[in-house]
Amino acid sequence: MTKSSRRKKPSTPPSGASTPTSGPIPPFTKVPAILTPFVEPLCYEEVYLVHIDTTHTDQKWQSFLVPSIVNIVVAVVIAVRAYMAISTYPALFKMLFGLRSSLSVDTATVSWMQQTAIILRRTGTILIDYFLVTLFLSWPFHFALGPVRWRRAVGFRDREVVVRRSASSWSRKLERNTWIRDNDAMRDKIVAAVTPERIGKTGYLLVDADWNLDYPAMIRAHGLVDRIRKGDGVQLDEFRTAVLVHTDTDGWLIWRVGDENTPAGLQRSEQRDQILAFRDKLAAMGKEDLFFRWVEVVQWESSQPGGFTPERQKSAMLQAKQMFEEENVDFSSFWDDLGGMEGMDISET
Repeated sequence: MTKSSRRKKPSTPPSGASTPTSGPIPPFTKVPAILTPFVEPLCYEEVYLVHIDTTHTDQKWQSFLVPSIVNIVVAVVIAVRAYMAISTYPALFKMLFGLRSSLSVDTATVSWMQQTAIILRRTGTILIDYFLVTLFLSWPFHFALGPVRWRRAVGFRDREVVVRRSASSWSRKLERNTWIRDNDAMRDKIVAAVTPERIGKTGYLLVDADWNLDYPAMIRAHGLVDRIRKGDGVQLDEFRTAVLVHTDTDGWLIWRVGDENTPAGLQRSEQRDQILAFRDKLAAMGKEDLFFRWVEVVQWESSQPGGFTPERQKSAMLQAKQMFEEENVDFSSFWDDLGGMEGMDISET
């Protein structure tokens, strides 16, 4: 967890319980300042996934070509229907007001069967036009303002930044400061979307019921990358596989998912699992408050000048042991049950 810069430095570390929202919950950390121009316009209530698309440009072109053809066909069909309706609907509206028009029918000279056929034909035409307008009219507009605008700005590159945002139908229901820790189902849903197998597809093929592409964000990301030539941009690697979320207490947080597969990342993941097991074990004993008091001790010692030195680590251990004994918990046997503390960098908790 991050260190607090606002509290006054006490002569001894605080003993009161802290809340679970006292800092970013591992594996999340605060977004680096260099990415601030990128994250500022993002929606606070949605989750964002970022990665670099390295698929071949031919595949990217093909994935863009197919929906382009579909949207062109839809636009042509709607345009043809609109042209035909220029003469049809004004005449129908005249009939509604009792005025004669080219579509007026003399019921005295037309049989009831012919009248029924006319009514069914006109009703069918109106229904078809209704569905064309309500279901398909938005397709060409969204395609032009989204994928077309994106490709015009970015083109087709060997390495492209892909940004996905969560569907609001489920992400807006998340408790902003607790789901990272407590909602296993949501966490699994998000992790599944950034597995190497999943992001092996080109960006346009990753759209599904849970995730949409954020075209303005992708354009903004490449704008920052392109500014590298001017000396004030963002390196493309800053957009490597990651999850971005916003919390009320800590602002925008980032989890570098791609870094988890490195040796250092695997070690951090193992340490995190041990820390989470520590918390869960205390929670099962009804002493979860003790976990957050321990976190406060670590935060205090690691925030001192010089960092979390071996001496300060020893001091933190002694203070933790005292806290455990006050709660009638055997500190040594407790940690032995969890596999010991060797090699665990608790300063990053």
